[in-house]
Amino acid sequence: MERFRFQSFRVYHDAKEYCRFCRDIVRSHLEKADRSLADQIARALNSIVLNIAEGSADLSDAEFGRFLGISIRSVYETVAGFDLGMLYGYIEKDSFEIVENRAHALVKQLASFRQRLK
Repeated sequence: MERFRFQSFRVYHDAKEYCRFCRDIVRSHLEKADRSLADQIARALNSIVLNIAEGSADLSDAEFGRFLGISIRSVYETVAGFDLGMLYGYIEKDSFEIVENRAHALVKQLASFRQRLK
């Protein structure tokens, strides 16, 4: 039984999976090489999921949509962070492309969910 509204959303669970996948890359490739970049990506990853949850508490669909927009921007931030990681030689292009593809799918899902709220 789900106690909170956000727990019933597929996008919430998919966002958590994206975060878990990306955190594994951060831990294995970035934390030792560049702690600052690793921390920034980790904060952005957390923001994706936490803003879905926080926005779902609002009774206003417009306000919830605003929080979903923040989640989308946080996904973009993670992609840029991993792009920097690739530029700096911390991660391989193949790993970046997997992150990028997963991020693209998640952004589409978040945007579609936000559009349904309007």
